[in-house]
Amino acid sequence: MKKIKENKIDYKKYLLVINVFLLFVIIILAFIVIINSKNNDNKISISHDVNGPFLLTNPILDCEVNNNKNTAIFSKDVHSKVEELKNKYSTPNISFYFRDLNNGSWIGINEKDIFSPASLLKVPVFMALLHNAEANPSLLDRKVKVYAADFVQDVNPNIVASDLLSIDKEYSLFEIAKSMIQKSDNTAISILIKNIKDGSIDDVFKSIGIPLITNNNEFEIRVKDYAGFFRVLFNASYLNREMSEKALEVLSLSEYTGGIVGGLPKGITVAHKFGERNIDGSEGNIQLHDCGIVYFPQKPYIFCAMTRGNNFENQNKAIEELSSFIYNEVDKNVDL
Repeated sequence: MKKIKENKIDYKKYLLVINVFLLFVIIILAFIVIINSKNNDNKISISHDVNGPFLLTNPILDCEVNNNKNTAIFSKDVHSKVEELKNKYSTPNISFYFRDLNNGSWIGINEKDIFSPASLLKVPVFMALLHNAEANPSLLDRKVKVYAADFVQDVNPNIVASDLLSIDKEYSLFEIAKSMIQKSDNTAISILIKNIKDGSIDDVFKSIGIPLITNNNEFEIRVKDYAGFFRVLFNASYLNREMSEKALEVLSLSEYTGGIVGGLPKGITVAHKFGERNIDGSEGNIQLHDCGIVYFPQKPYIFCAMTRGNNFENQNKAIEELSSFIYNEVDKNVDL
């Protein structure tokens, strides 16, 4: 009997050891699961359509988001840089938006501030024309004569292109559109508005969900909202893929080489549009903006900066330096 009792005591000890061991294993496994879960919170999985002859568009086919916090640049660093540039170039208002087009992560600095879009509005006008052309492919080849009544005189623009549209000469609507985008030709926009369907421009804003604010008969827009035009062009989610590609190709041949382009290494493709405005001719109300897609190798991103200050050249330098800073940050963190 004594021997049997001793065996029972050993058996209980054995069970205790097993239970302790199993509890230890469970704790380790739970710890691993928690760590992996936290890591996955910082990841986003997006599948793009990379087939076909297209170079500048890359539609999203599937997207899985897990509380994404991962980005190629870091908000704190960008915020510090923007504050530095505001002081360095005496530019009190700089609004900035960045979006990683591979994983959708974004950063905004003063992104809710409101500005006059000025020539930035030429992008939705171009999109409206191309949307009309989807239903009527011959529209882009339609010849239109430029009349004196179409001619628009700018009030001392800082950015002036050569070889603008000439009075009494005929152009196709697509040639006129290219002059509007690449040379920021104001005569071109007045002609195009007369040759697209009524309500087409409003439809671009409404379909994409971008608010256009009106204040004292002046259009106003926020940097994050405006970036939406380039996002839908890249994803070919408003225009079809062929027309989206056409739009970005024209935008990538802009003659303006300051702003975004001025801060980048040579050879980097940028599909972008600038806008400049001095609403009342007073100091402190000079506005200069530049927004578009920077085709960083294998990691394209949206860069959009809007500025308000006292000196056009200083504001241009601020955008150039910010563009260079963002490019270098993406380059350093390209594997993220």
